Amino acid sequence: MKSIKDSFIYGNKIYLRSFKPGDEEMISRMENHPDTRKTLFYAKPTTIDQQLEKINKQLNDPNTVLFTICNNENNDPVGQTALFRIDWVGRMAVFYIGIADKENWSKGYGSEATKLIIEYAFQTINLNRIQLHVALENEAAIKVYRRIGFQVEGTLREAMFHEGKYCDFYVMGLLKREWEKTS
Repeated sequence: MKSIKDSFIYGNKIYLRSFKPGDEEMISRMENHPDTRKTLFYAKPTTIDQQLEKINKQLNDPNTVLFTICNNENNDPVGQTALFRIDWVGRMAVFYIGIADKENWSKGYGSEATKLIIEYAFQTINLNRIQLHVALENEAAIKVYRRIGFQVEGTLREAMFHEGKYCDFYVMGLLKREWEKTS
């Protein structure tokens, strides 16, 4: 693996780095485009200024670690991933990931970013548990999460209204000891 100059964590196809001015444009595209909005369940349009405000709150939240996902080939930002609601006593967090543009889907960026942030969570900041919520309809994401080691822990029935119907979500979790067995 090569090291990218501004990377915080690097992998084979992508690297994770801190937010940089200009990333808000990619995040705004991600949250506004119909393809990504559909998988991320965003219901309201957002502006670049609103994105900057939201990002600044996240960057100043001591219980959030936010990364921009960049392509190793051209250093372009392709998505965002984060650990939210970090409980420093209980050693757990909620995981989030979004890949902005459909042409960057199914290239392994999301899988690699997920693996990198999980390793960071367990090995660097010493979390013991990571959880996420995913719509039952998002079979591709569920397949990736299961392959990485996440287990379905429960179902949030009719948790969100989306495209004219109420949707169920899985709560999935991964414990550090489970991850250590597979890594």
